[in-house]
Amino acid sequence: MLTDLLIIRGRMGRARYMRLTLVAMLLLALGTIMLILPWTMSRMNGVTFVPLGLSTFAAVLQIALGLWIAVSSSIRRLHDMEWSALWLGLCLVPVEMIAIPAAIVLSLAMSIIRGTSGANAHGPDPCAMTPD
Repeated sequence: MLTDLLIIRGRMGRARYMRLTLVAMLLLALGTIMLILPWTMSRMNGVTFVPLGLSTFAAVLQIALGLWIAVSSSIRRLHDMEWSALWLGLCLVPVEMIAIPAAIVLSLAMSIIRGTSGANAHGPDPCAMTPD
């Protein structure tokens, strides 16, 4: 189950995609708070420094894991819809007028549009698979 979060091959249904997206968002938010809070607290006390240590390392690992889960689940969801994973490249464009709307539209499309019925080039239908 845990290794299932880290692979990018195969397909993923809408419900699982939304659950993993929530997990990724939670990891990203908590990691960002862990990264920014010590720096903000030091600034409020008149000390200017960026704390480095185990909490910073854990926060960076948490953010990296959240990003990986978000990207891998998005790729697998796009595979289920028989769309190219290159659509995620629109989210990497450094122009906010393109990247932010592209991320919102893609996320909504992956949450709403039903995947292809039956097997496709990326594997069997995740809705037809029975849990072992």
